[in-house]
Amino acid sequence: MTPAPLADTHCHLDYIARDADPAQVLARAQAEGLSFLVNPAVSRANYQAVIDLAERFDPVYAAIAVHPTDVSSVADDPDWLSTIEAHLAHPKALAIGETGLDYYWDETLKDLQQTCFAALLRLARDRDLPIIVHLRDKAGCCAAQDDAARLIRQTPGVRGIMHCFAGDLAFALEMIACGFDIGIAGNVTFKNARQLQAVAAGIPLDRLLLETDAPYLSPAPFRGQPNEPARLRQTAEFVAQLRGVAYDDLARRTTENARRAYGLC
Repeated sequence: MTPAPLADTHCHLDYIARDADPAQVLARAQAEGLSFLVNPAVSRANYQAVIDLAERFDPVYAAIAVHPTDVSSVADDPDWLSTIEAHLAHPKALAIGETGLDYYWDETLKDLQQTCFAALLRLARDRDLPIIVHLRDKAGCCAAQDDAARLIRQTPGVRGIMHCFAGDLAFALEMIACGFDIGIAGNVTFKNARQLQAVAAGIPLDRLLLETDAPYLSPAPFRGQPNEPARLRQTAEFVAQLRGVAYDDLARRTTENARRAYGLC
């Protein structure tokens, strides 16, 4: 029986390829139903690797941006945005990402993070491309979330994906109202992920996306091991159970959502 289609809306295949044969990784994923995946760059140094993988493998697409933890690399480069635009001209570059705000690792560059994110939000809107948003705060803090929401509201018409969502249901619904889909990763399967489980169960099905964020965030029972796109199935099965729907129906609907979000309809 052919497995129901799945779409991994966020997978760092370029990182996985450092330690594993990407052809074998993709073969395992396709055996579980993978139809396509999107590989966002997280470092300017990896732009070409992301594009190369998209050229090499039909199911692989790219996204290009400046990650919030990499903004120091553009501080003295007046052409950083033009470089991104040049890479976005590639036919398999589907999105701007991943970008956003990360106040967990380093708060000293908050202003530069916001400047870069605001510029990329405008670029996404003007190019009518989805933007893949990374948000991370220190425990118990919502500063990155609040600043991102403000910048998104200041860019009407932008659309995109809240990657590896970590907020509550109210914030998820606010972002949906702003034109964003919600990406749910393998950490939804963790026993202590009650807030994220409430989001996965409570948002409208037509705004739900699935992702691995591989090689990170392996779902249970593989928690702590390197992740790969084949394990998207465990996340999909868990979310289907949360929502009380058949696995095949959830897989098909989230894949349809992913195709719509990335303009592959």
